[in-house]
Amino acid sequence: MEGNEMTDGDSPSPVGSVDKALALVELLAEAGPDGMALRDVVEASGLNKASAHRTLQALQHRGFAEQGDNQRYRLGSRPALLVERFQREENLPTLFRPTLLAICQEVQELVHLGILEGRDVLYLDKVEPDRAMRVWSRVGRQVSVLTTALGRAMVAGEGASDTQLSAYTADAEPVVVDRFRRAVGEARTRGFAMEREENEAGICCVGVALRRPTGRPVAVSITGPSSRMDGDRLDRLGHRLRDVLSASAPPGFSVAPTAG
Repeated sequence: MEGNEMTDGDSPSPVGSVDKALALVELLAEAGPDGMALRDVVEASGLNKASAHRTLQALQHRGFAEQGDNQRYRLGSRPALLVERFQREENLPTLFRPTLLAICQEVQELVHLGILEGRDVLYLDKVEPDRAMRVWSRVGRQVSVLTTALGRAMVAGEGASDTQLSAYTADAEPVVVDRFRRAVGEARTRGFAMEREENEAGICCVGVALRRPTGRPVAVSITGPSSRMDGDRLDRLGHRLRDVLSASAPPGFSVAPTAG
């Protein structure tokens, strides 16, 4: 170890060169767009000048660092690209699984994860409670955005205009269109969408949408029988779902803001 070289706790890194590189990546991320001069990197990292320079060159080679015209080092574009790849749809169930499990354990109701697929919602994952519950849903199934809390939440979270809303309601019955538009408007104000026995008889649902820098909208919902999901409980669960997702959604995801 060199001087006051940065370490995580008292345990030495099993691979010192890798640890140096990762420490500098974190350092540049904290520095922001203005970056750092080499002398500042040396001082903050505890590496000697030659070691810091070699490591920064290696990071530049792989796109994890870049050097501006002012000779200051800043974070490169590679980390953001890796995050984008990891957050692709096929990884969403893995990313959200701990959060879904925690929500299900707390409320003891069925929890779904979904994304927009055209005018439909695609179920990506579901976590079932300990108590028995019969709901016709499965991972990979697609259902209309018009009658689901997941779909309504995602459309509301997008801030769709009237013209964009019309793209979802083409060929739908007027009564369905009216309910959908009203539900989306309410979801924008509340921050969560509700659905009462419109998608499946005897079943009610509340959903919250999440945003991310790139990719399709994502939403999480809580589903239960109407006997346990009256208006007051749906409202409480909606607020609680926003709180949990705000605190524990995977990095890069944020709860869609309200319009109120």
